[in-house]
Amino acid sequence: MTHEISASRRRFLQVGATAATMALINPFAARAGGGSGGTPTRAMLKLGKSATGRTVPSGLVGLSFETLQMHDTSYFSASNKALIGMLRRLNPQGVLRIGGNSSDYSAWSGYTGALPPFEQLPHAVFKRPYMVTPEQLTNLAGFLDATGWWLVFGVNLRRGSPAMAAELAEAVQRAVGDRLQAIQIGNEPSLYKHADGSAFSYDEYLALWRKTAEAIRQRAPVPIAGPDTSNEIDWVRKFAHDTNDIVALTHHYYRGGAPQPTTTVAQMLGGDPDFIQQAEQVAKVAAAKKLPFLLTEANSYWGGGKLGVSNTFASALWGGDFALACAQAGVDGINIHSGTLSVLEASLNKNVATAPKGATYEQRLDAISGRYTPIAGDAEEGYYARPLYYGLLLARQFAGAGFVDAALRANGANLTAYAADRGGQRLLAVFNKDLQRDVDLQVDFGHAGSAAKVWRLQAPGIDDVHHTTLAGAAVGHAGEWSPVSDETLRIDAGRGALSLPRGSAALLTVEA
Repeated sequence: MTHEISASRRRFLQVGATAATMALINPFAARAGGGSGGTPTRAMLKLGKSATGRTVPSGLVGLSFETLQMHDTSYFSASNKALIGMLRRLNPQGVLRIGGNSSDYSAWSGYTGALPPFEQLPHAVFKRPYMVTPEQLTNLAGFLDATGWWLVFGVNLRRGSPAMAAELAEAVQRAVGDRLQAIQIGNEPSLYKHADGSAFSYDEYLALWRKTAEAIRQRAPVPIAGPDTSNEIDWVRKFAHDTNDIVALTHHYYRGGAPQPTTTVAQMLGGDPDFIQQAEQVAKVAAAKKLPFLLTEANSYWGGGKLGVSNTFASALWGGDFALACAQAGVDGINIHSGTLSVLEASLNKNVATAPKGATYEQRLDAISGRYTPIAGDAEEGYYARPLYYGLLLARQFAGAGFVDAALRANGANLTAYAADRGGQRLLAVFNKDLQRDVDLQVDFGHAGSAAKVWRLQAPGIDDVHHTTLAGAAVGHAGEWSPVSDETLRIDAGRGALSLPRGSAALLTVEA
């Protein structure tokens, strides 16, 4: 199956750069949901009569964590009821990926063979290698059963041994059973370095991967995916060509790096059309081999995320838009990288931040959480949903729906739209990522309904951290959420008008 770029996606590619340039003028001048003080931009959207695009996978929205996160044995545990509720609310059929940098510094505690030396970095919170234990895997299995989620698990490639990796893969399968979607071998191998600082070549990586994969398969018939690359998307295409016994193609995505001066709200909301095009090309390769294409680690900015960007309401708009753009391009799953700050900082060999004096409850949870994680907190202190969680929750509403062609005339506004059908429902998500312009959107729904239920994704400001709502409701500390908004948009002769303030989004549902 191939996935053509829809009319709405082509228009997004055309308007994104212009809108991002405008937003750079004063990215925090606009308040989400506030009036513009001027005439709103008029935009037009025409939807097709029926679904002609791909169906949004039920497992589209998932989460990713470092292997080191399992060292807190209360985190992935059936006793962690609050986190279980958070994951079930986000997606009742999600995928949990365990891996990241720390997976290549991990070892199976039951392995009795000799291991090569592990590098000891000066600021590491835990001594390396990070031991994966039977207790951790037992708790993880109970957590997966309680959430209903599946597992992608990474084993050591760079500094491990094929025999040790094989024993760990077997132990994971024995613990979680049918909930194991795939084992991955190594993390971001395109960034591996030799002792002299020179980079690994693809051929060197493939030889090492094949040796480890063979050892795993000789020990246990586990499903294996790869290559789990970071920046070399060409490696994914090569890997697809060079392997015939994998269950998925995997890659990572970040918009940029937290330390870079270009890391701003404006850049994040400007979109990344080049990557969407690349993803579509790789998705075609995957489809030709009847494989899913998964972004097993993704978020806004690598390096743990950037305060004032990755943790703000802007991330909700980015996350919802990014997830649906990827789904439309052919991506089958996105695991948003998450976790506690101590674990993420340890994986990056950095120091850990602390909460300010007099901090609120949410600020205390922020201080122990990654800057970009959609769920802040831990098993001891509790959890709350960050803005990114809400954007992903909005995108998750499209699960099982088939995309409908959407022709958008944005008239210069940074506006994106996605439409899909599921049963007798027509869904429409519109993201006004413009920080200068409110939008009046005229919609030709191409549908027989007479009214649309409207859920708004909004916060007091684009830089707000703690007051995001979807459909007028906040997500509770254990995932409790129920829409309270009763807003209805009237449809006459198949047409309706939606007011969409700058820095906000809306989900519309039209019943037949």
